[in-house]
Amino acid sequence: MVPAPLNAWQQRATNPAVVKEIDSLLDHHTYQQIASILNERGLRSGEGKSFSVQIVARIQRRYGLMPRYDRLRKAGLLTGQEMAVLLGITPQWVKIWNRHGLIRGHTCNDKNHCLYEHPGDDPPRKAQGIKLSRRGLASEVVSQRTQEVQCEA
Repeated sequence: MVPAPLNAWQQRATNPAVVKEIDSLLDHHTYQQIASILNERGLRSGEGKSFSVQIVARIQRRYGLMPRYDRLRKAGLLTGQEMAVLLGITPQWVKIWNRHGLIRGHTCNDKNHCLYEHPGDDPPRKAQGIKLSRRGLASEVVSQRTQEVQCEA
């Protein structure tokens, strides 16, 4: 007696532990960051390939995992437009204030689009004539952009 061979889709199914790991990593990382983390850990896709942005995105959709954007929105983070209306500034200034640490943004995709934390009871405000560097900074700036280092081989 020989067991029946697995179907092709069963042979290529991603390990449930890897799917669970991707699900937990989506809380704090973008697809590119997740692919890098999984590759550093030596994990492979169901086809035995190293992880890429496309493979992580496909697994997220295939297994019905909530995307990072939806997770951040569910946590109460605001879009750039919503933050601009709240603060009475333009969306471009929201990005500038995030870069200078006046508000806290969380990267929601690999294109560095951010969702922003509500500024609380004492939001930053326009202050004509005061440099951004001299204004009060958010207590902790959260940047999830990947840090790349070039090296010569």
